Amino acid sequence: MLENKSDKQPTAPAIGVRETKRRKATPYSPSKSISEVRNNSSPSSNQLPVKSLIRFRCVSKFCSITISHPSFVTVHQPYPRPKPGLLFTCATRLQLAQTFFAATASQNGGPATCCLIVPPRFSRYTTQSVNGIVCMDFGICATICNPSTRQAISLPFLCPKTSIITSNTYFCVNVLGFNPNNKQYKVLNSWGNYNLGTTEYRVFTLGTRKWRRVHGGPAFFAQRESICIGGIIFFRSWTTLGTNGGLAVLVSFDVQTESFRVINLPRGAPYNVATSSLIQLKGRLIIADYQIDSEGYCLWVVEDYWNEIWTQHYVFFPLCLKKTITGHNVIVSGSIDTGEIIMAPQCLSAPFTPFYVYYCNLSRGHFISVKIFGLPDYDAFDTSSNNVAITNYVENILPLS
Repeated sequence: MLENKSDKQPTAPAIGVRETKRRKATPYSPSKSISEVRNNSSPSSNQLPVKSLIRFRCVSKFCSITISHPSFVTVHQPYPRPKPGLLFTCATRLQLAQTFFAATASQNGGPATCCLIVPPRFSRYTTQSVNGIVCMDFGICATICNPSTRQAISLPFLCPKTSIITSNTYFCVNVLGFNPNNKQYKVLNSWGNYNLGTTEYRVFTLGTRKWRRVHGGPAFFAQRESICIGGIIFFRSWTTLGTNGGLAVLVSFDVQTESFRVINLPRGAPYNVATSSLIQLKGRLIIADYQIDSEGYCLWVVEDYWNEIWTQHYVFFPLCLKKTITGHNVIVSGSIDTGEIIMAPQCLSAPFTPFYVYYCNLSRGHFISVKIFGLPDYDAFDTSSNNVAITNYVENILPLS
């Protein structure tokens, strides 16, 4: 009699063998995955360009978690290394939003592409780029933006919007800093009350949920400017206010220790952000005074930060560019990693007219102009939307959410 093999039950040993072949699902560990990436010496995901990694985040949950993990941001070193870039900040019509354009800082010029639009309104002030991250200052609130990942997050309000103290926010300023030791980004808020003559300081650490008070800051009134160099935020503050102008000092804030320091400005150095700007060149702080005359600018360089030693340098315009620069109110906007100073107009160009950016190499004495295409045109019917600001820019995979 033939046996029906389908009716035969597997013996106990057979069942045991099958059970040993089953693989148990192991939970995903981002830290383990990142360590494997770090130990891999061959070209891998930590060397891919930022744009490629942004696309790969949509492939699977595994890719999204890995790329968004803070450890991956630390080990990410794209190859080949991206060229220095420029970040342009423009307002939309009626200042209903803020638009960011990115371009390569090439001596041949090139197009500027829109990378991020942030509603609902134009900010009072946008900080210079800190590793590709910028902060939009709105007084009692701020927005952190990463144009590379097309992300923007709003920080909590310092106080309720209906509070009576919101009527006194002229000297409520937010600036951005970065601690290179623990890779933390922090926003420093300085809120000065000129009626009471007091100033309160608060810090928001990116990745946390609330502001916290910090003490030891001077009772001065911060101006809307800042630059972060080597983990230290610099900005100028008014010590006195008056109808004929006031006196100002340079204030520094150590992002790691959260301590303040007041540095006296040298005699003759500019006080007002309307006629000068803070930049950095090769790790040194510079105050660029661009309102001396039409022949050139004066640069006040901090040679020794701890001993407060300053030197003066002059930048003279080439003959062929003097009329162009003075006619378009070109200012010093910043610098790039190649050691060149960025100079550009504060206003958009007329239709069918290219926007010019100027590079000045102090060590070589070179001065060149390049054309940037793709920016909005000058709007004669809405002059409030014609302002443009420029800062240096590098791509950053840092997730904000």
